[in-house]
Amino acid sequence: MLSPGPQWAITIKTSLSSRECGFYTVLGMCTGSIAHITYCLLGIGVIISQSILLFNVVKWIGAVYLIYLGLKSLFTKKQQNDFLDKINNVSNQLTRWKSYRTGMLTSLLNPKATLFYLSLFTQVIQPGTSIFAQLFYGFSVVEIEMIWYSLMVIFLTHNYIRKRFMAISTWVERISGAILVLLGIRLAISKPNS
Repeated sequence: MLSPGPQWAITIKTSLSSRECGFYTVLGMCTGSIAHITYCLLGIGVIISQSILLFNVVKWIGAVYLIYLGLKSLFTKKQQNDFLDKINNVSNQLTRWKSYRTGMLTSLLNPKATLFYLSLFTQVIQPGTSIFAQLFYGFSVVEIEMIWYSLMVIFLTHNYIRKRFMAISTWVERISGAILVLLGIRLAISKPNS
């Protein structure tokens, strides 16, 4: 879940609003990962991965959500030229709850996350693996995800980096939007085993 994809794009987008919004997005993504890990450890992930209908429902909802977020970003209005006005305008639009919800939905509506966690856990967890070990594996993955994306937030919200990004914020927003639309389309046309 650390490779470039929807979670990267969402982390970049919300982090440019504020460090707080970036961290809430990370918290939402990790909540989504905990949900994926929980149902995979309970065996529900196998059902989702084996049911073409269920997999496709999750896939299409996720694709529509990514395309929606992407189009929203693609057609964003050009911001004012004054850096402080940009920061105030963007920060006022994104709340903690919206940031958290965006991160959580981006994670939850990604059917490839189910396949990722399912394939990961089938490699390290056997029928006799203790509950403690299973929880350790699950929380280790979430901890790595939280650290990685939190470091991204810290980097992106550093004043120098943020000023550079904000100088081209309209283009960053549009490029992030295009990436999300492309990821949504890619998800929509993907097959369960790809």
